Amino acid sequence: MKEVPFSIPLTGLVHIDGDTVAIIINRAETNISFSEMTWGKRMGLEPGKTTYDVILEAARELVQRKGFNRFSAPELYSVAREKYPQLKRNSFVSRVVACTPDHPSYKHYASTRDYFSHLGQGLYWLNEKYMPDKTSDEDILENQNRMSTDL
Repeated sequence: MKEVPFSIPLTGLVHIDGDTVAIIINRAETNISFSEMTWGKRMGLEPGKTTYDVILEAARELVQRKGFNRFSAPELYSVAREKYPQLKRNSFVSRVVACTPDHPSYKHYASTRDYFSHLGQGLYWLNEKYMPDKTSDEDILENQNRMSTDL
C-alpha cells in the first residue's frame, strides 16, 4: 500500500453568540447550544430525588389505582413514565429488582432497599411498611383475597 500526502485548503468561521457557537467550514455549518445542556441531570428529576424514590412513588400510586397489591415491573414503569417520560426502561426495571430482597438477582445489587416482595412470574408486592396512607390495609387485603379466589 502506498501513501500519498496531500493538503486541502479549508476556510472557516466561528460565531460565538451568548450560549450558541456556530462553526462554518467551507459551506458546512454546525451549531452548538450550551443552554440546552443539563450537566449531571440525565433524567431531569427534582434535586434530591432518586430513581428509587420514583419507583416507590409509582408503586404507591399503582396500588391506589388498582385497589390491590400485586403488579408487574412494566405496569410500574408505565405509571412512572406518566410523570417522568425520560425514564429508561432497563434502568428502571433493574432498580425494581434492586428493591426486592427475595428476588434471585437481588444479590447482584448493592441496594439495601426492601420496597417489594417477589411473587414469581414477574409479579411484585409492595411491602406493608411502604403502603400508601390513603388506602387501608383491610381494603387491599380484601381485594387480594378476592383476586386469589378468582384465579
